[in-house]
Amino acid sequence: MKKPDFRELKNNIKIIESVNLGFESMFADRDNQKEAISSLCALIAHDYAIDELSSISVTELKNSKAGIRVSALLAAGYNTLGDIARVSDHELLRTEGIGEKQTESIRQIITEFANSLSSHYMVGLEAPGSGKETPKNNELLTQLWRYMKCEKIRSEAEEPFKNLRAYVELMRRDAMAKSSFRWLFSGNETKQHTLFMIKDIEGYCASPFFKRLLNLLSDYNSALKTEQSEALDAYSKNSADFYALLENLESRMGHKPFLYDSIPVNLADAIEDTELCLEDFKGNLRAYQAFGAKYILNQKKVLLGDEMGLGKTIQAIAVMIHINATEYEKSHFLIVCPASVIINWEREIRKFSELNRYILHGQSTEGDLLRWKENGGAAITNYESLNKIIDGIDNRMKLSLLIIDEAHYIKNPGALRTQYIRKLYDESESILLMTGTPLENRVDEMCNLIEFIRPDMTQEIRKIAHLRNLPEFKEKLSSLYLRRTRKQVLTELPPIDEKQEWCDMTLEDRESYVSAVASGSFSDMRRVSYIQDDTGTSSKAARLLEICQEAVCEGRKVVVFSFFRDTIEKISCLLGDRCAGVITGDTRIEDRQLIIDRFGGNDSGDVLICQVQAGGVGLNIQAASIVIFCEPQIKPSLTWQALSRVYRMGQIRNVLVYHLLCQDTLDEYMIGILEEKKLEFNDFADGSAIAEAYDSLIDKDFVRSVIEQEKKKYLPMVVED
Repeated sequence: MKKPDFRELKNNIKIIESVNLGFESMFADRDNQKEAISSLCALIAHDYAIDELSSISVTELKNSKAGIRVSALLAAGYNTLGDIARVSDHELLRTEGIGEKQTESIRQIITEFANSLSSHYMVGLEAPGSGKETPKNNELLTQLWRYMKCEKIRSEAEEPFKNLRAYVELMRRDAMAKSSFRWLFSGNETKQHTLFMIKDIEGYCASPFFKRLLNLLSDYNSALKTEQSEALDAYSKNSADFYALLENLESRMGHKPFLYDSIPVNLADAIEDTELCLEDFKGNLRAYQAFGAKYILNQKKVLLGDEMGLGKTIQAIAVMIHINATEYEKSHFLIVCPASVIINWEREIRKFSELNRYILHGQSTEGDLLRWKENGGAAITNYESLNKIIDGIDNRMKLSLLIIDEAHYIKNPGALRTQYIRKLYDESESILLMTGTPLENRVDEMCNLIEFIRPDMTQEIRKIAHLRNLPEFKEKLSSLYLRRTRKQVLTELPPIDEKQEWCDMTLEDRESYVSAVASGSFSDMRRVSYIQDDTGTSSKAARLLEICQEAVCEGRKVVVFSFFRDTIEKISCLLGDRCAGVITGDTRIEDRQLIIDRFGGNDSGDVLICQVQAGGVGLNIQAASIVIFCEPQIKPSLTWQALSRVYRMGQIRNVLVYHLLCQDTLDEYMIGILEEKKLEFNDFADGSAIAEAYDSLIDKDFVRSVIEQEKKKYLPMVVED
């Protein structure tokens, strides 16, 4: 029997064991990377504390019992604790009257101040080009991005590494001859086995599987060397993942992120203790999002009223993934939403999960319904298609979770779509109603939503529905209604600056407006400065062009909102090539996201134009950081919803909002009354109180009154002419 080449065998074994060591190091590095991020956060918090010490007077040292001579420190030019923190003990000892014991006491007090300040500081991330970034900030972004890349590779490598580790153990324990000396004194059986193992090891080294291991290791080593420029670019495109990682690593210093409001401690603790299985979730949840998912799982039938832009969809997907992983082999989820967001739901589910997806809308509805029933997964339909699928579900199957997006669509109990939804109550083990505007119109409407998910509580809720902002009321709702606002949970959002841009009417603006007043057309009066065909004579259009040009210089993108189709057409023609796309109610659902994607990848200075009703629902437009409203809207929520598409999680630049207005026109009346309504609406909506909502349409009396006042103002001028 021919002796094998033991040198080659030892080399192959060495290669396999070396790769195994590389994978062991890969997984051991996880804790090292976490520690590096945590240490960097601590350094950033320390720098913040030192800066804050500069705002604390040295006279604070008088409050100690150490007998520190504050007057001597002031005389020496030490006015703040920051001044002292920045000098050495040797320099401090030069101060007359300050000895070693006092220096030691001063250091101890300043350290306590600094520790207190840094422990309450929540580490933020600054966008590249913001002017606020520091070397440590950029290094933290780089470390976070490297960790994310490495973690993705570790996730892919987990199963292959188990195989590799098992094979290494097999080689180490195997009785084969591993040297010429051992071969010489081995029997035929051992020699035969040795030859078999040598061939097996050679095959293992040459296998596609082993090549994949080598590629994973190579990718990992490349990830560790990721350049800072790549990390900064990644943050610019998706800041939300960076903040989610900071929270998940518990590296943000100080207070626990805001998760809930007015939820009893016992309920909050029970929700926090809920296990959340997200092994199949392809993303990162923010702390408040994880709490929201646990809340839904714990309470079963709830209304999630998070403000727009906080990721209600991703929370719902996390719940579906948990249920699919822990409860049923073939879970069935049904999502009912407006037609405009069907594609967005499908894309988000595909992005964050491996769940089967079926769109029950259009000609393929019947076949997709059957496939969904057979295979399980998430089915997405719109309100108008419910009549085609309801009979296939009612009394025929069980839903693990029923999701009603934009749930205020079913606020009217007499509406046909509401009746269809109610038929699914008994078929649904869990129900999630989602809406950012649960108090859109009147008390009864929100009570109707509550009655659907918790009929046992309806009577009690209706009895106290007149109460405003009372703790008792909030506590009653806490078991079924969860609402968080951006201000509460997205502390990292850049500032938003709203400006009223008052434009002096041109002669053509005035003439067109007077004609609108004379005809008594409220709609035409609202379109002041866009009524005439020639936008070259429009004062608002001129200001819009100026803002868009400034956006080019500042490297920003712009989104323009208007209620009126003809205004949108005129602005689109005016902008020409700078218009990156137009979204109106007529834009096909599947095309809307494609337009948004194109806009996100385009150059700075590009402008997206949206009809406020179409662009304010289901679209994420964080690529823009300048928002222009062509005219005041008749409901505060229309403006708020549209703005929320830009000012939402993932926005890294300060957002500039321009409201284009003309003096001495309907704009003045509109902006005044809407400011009042906006304040009242926000007070009640954000406080989760069911009183009257202040987002109703401007009534006929208002319209009639304004038209009469404008006629008195302008029509005599016409007569005089």
